[in-house]
Amino acid sequence: MNGYKSKDLFATLHSEICSGKYASSGAFPSERALVRRFHAARETVRSALRELEKQHLIRRKVGCGTTVIAGKDHRRRFAVIVPDIFYPFYSRIVRGIETGLEQKFGAGGYSLLVAALDREGSASGRVMGAKDFAEVCVRENVAGVFFQPFQFLRSGEKVNRAILDVLRNARIPVILLDSDFLTPPQRSEYDLVGIDNVHVGYLLGRHVIERGAKRIWYFSNPLPAPTSLKRADGVAMAVTEAGLRWRRDSVFFADPADTRAARRVFAGSNSPDAIVAVNDHVASILLRTLESIGKRVPNDVLLCGVNGDPVSMELSPHLTTVVQPCARIGEGAVELLLQRLKDPSLPARELLLAPHLEVRESTLAGNDSRRSARKKQVVRQGKGKER
Repeated sequence: MNGYKSKDLFATLHSEICSGKYASSGAFPSERALVRRFHAARETVRSALRELEKQHLIRRKVGCGTTVIAGKDHRRRFAVIVPDIFYPFYSRIVRGIETGLEQKFGAGGYSLLVAALDREGSASGRVMGAKDFAEVCVRENVAGVFFQPFQFLRSGEKVNRAILDVLRNARIPVILLDSDFLTPPQRSEYDLVGIDNVHVGYLLGRHVIERGAKRIWYFSNPLPAPTSLKRADGVAMAVTEAGLRWRRDSVFFADPADTRAARRVFAGSNSPDAIVAVNDHVASILLRTLESIGKRVPNDVLLCGVNGDPVSMELSPHLTTVVQPCARIGEGAVELLLQRLKDPSLPARELLLAPHLEVRESTLAGNDSRRSARKKQVVRQGKGKER
């Protein structure tokens, strides 16, 4: 395609086809009608039509004109690419996407392709699988893709960009789930639905300070994701706002199962009395590591995470966490995608939803923990009497 006008014309017609404007009859405006409507040169119109035909959205035949072949099926076909569909955080978001699509199109009124990546395989294998699936999305002519960028990779930006470029070159709109793939404060050109991760870090930092912590550390995997860096910033804001000392080594990036790294954390005079972990999965591994070096949660150190994963309630003690509104993230992603299909010229947008703090035993030390246990026992006894 040549020139901006041709690309602009293609984007407009692509949006109209995806929105179902021509689905009822299949008829499509003639070249002459498009020339008049857009005040464009005939070659510009033909260039845009060739691109639409290349993507199997229209069919042109001499003497018969142009007809739409994507129709309703195309505008109701979507796809999801997440690193691990079986991880509870992602599966809850996908259920939210399904709910949003059902609210729009009705049960059975849409199709959703989901990338089945090998969760037991290597990170590079999953990335290659995601790129292959993006090619499938192009062949299947999906109307849009919901994508969770891959995280904790040495070349994360390059990896995610390669996957997204496959979709971008096919003019398939993408909604990012949970996180951007660029290191903050950079921002990509894609719409995004998630939570305010700086606020999440601030919320947890302020909570452990209110529980009496004076030396707060932030713990994340090596090769931190953009969400991880933002959460660290939020913890730092809460600590400095409270007049406490925040040091460069208060942010620790390591394998949570590394006992030697854990011992180093507690070796100096700045050893933490509270740790905010990047997510519940990391916190669950770190809890076992702390126990192996003789540190008890919450008596010796408070511990909290993020996501509200089922594992947070399977730990002993139960983990304080910020619960993400996963279903609403999925539904919000559907809303943004449908708006994007209707108007491709919209600027990149962020929909940041409010999570909530779930306080549990891992940050209730000493008497607080015992009072919490007694309160739960009284509540259970009270409910028994009501029955």
